[in-house]
Amino acid sequence: MRIQFTVNDEELKILTKKVIEGNYPSISEYCKCSSLQENTSYVDLYNTLLNKISFLSKDKEFVLRELIATPPALIGRWFYENVNKGLVKNVEHIGKAEGGVEKYKKI
Repeated sequence: MRIQFTVNDEELKILTKKVIEGNYPSISEYCKCSSLQENTSYVDLYNTLLNKISFLSKDKEFVLRELIATPPALIGRWFYENVNKGLVKNVEHIGKAEGGVEKYKKI
């Protein structure tokens, strides 16, 4: 089932702030967790990923599967988008690794 709703610009700013403060991977995932009053496995997995990245040394290059065994594609998409938006601090996207997976660098 798909649930949709519309927000105005001010509400979007509020939701975006809550996503950043809570380390949620996306606004939709934040809204789902808030509605259910519990974190999903995606939120837990995304935060595990961010935690593992925090322990990487500077200039370390990585792909997500090195940090999380068989990461779901949705986590990969959210991470890619958040890196490009500057929401994931100290990480930059550096292209593709062997096999066409996205490659990142801790900065």
